[in-house]
Amino acid sequence: MTMHSGTARAARWGADLPVDEEQARERLLQAAETCYGRHGPSRTKMTHIAQEAGVHRTTVYSYFPNRDAVLAACFVRAVAGVIAAADPCFDSDEPFSERLVKALLVGLEAARNSPAMKMLIAGDELARTHRAAEASEIWREDLRASLGQRFAEAAAKGEVRDDVPPETLAHWATRICFSLIADPGKPEHGGDEGLLRAFLPAALAPPAH
Repeated sequence: MTMHSGTARAARWGADLPVDEEQARERLLQAAETCYGRHGPSRTKMTHIAQEAGVHRTTVYSYFPNRDAVLAACFVRAVAGVIAAADPCFDSDEPFSERLVKALLVGLEAARNSPAMKMLIAGDELARTHRAAEASEIWREDLRASLGQRFAEAAAKGEVRDDVPPETLAHWATRICFSLIADPGKPEHGGDEGLLRAFLPAALAPPAH
């Protein structure tokens, strides 16, 4: 007998059926993070995630096409906490470049202290997490909606260059942060803050007319 698709999904999830698609995704991401802590992101398989969540492997694939999609979604979820920590730095009357440097410094500290983020950016995992995030439309949309919007507002006020799209400026800033996570600024260069102040203001300044 052919089962209705909803009934089939319920059977795979068992008695504890998620109330909606968002809760199902969240449960799978929680299972993935547990597996990352146990195996490491690079060695975690879709089968591991399915077993941890108590579902069939095909259920995981119905929400995420591959392991990198799961990794990117976990990264986006972890980044939300980093953004929340850094966001208040923009609520001041200081020049935008100053607010940006302070926000990135707070974000770097939050990322390094986040248990979830630590698993995703530690050692050899950073390169794979970065590739997965770069390929993720969810990550790009979140970047546009958060930091990209900050750059758009600053460009409208003439505080940063307007000859480059705000999303590209946001991408530059996050790439610098990825680099600093992998290779923190050395004390003789002023640490992370010294490097950010040496490169960001000049790269973002409006072109001279």
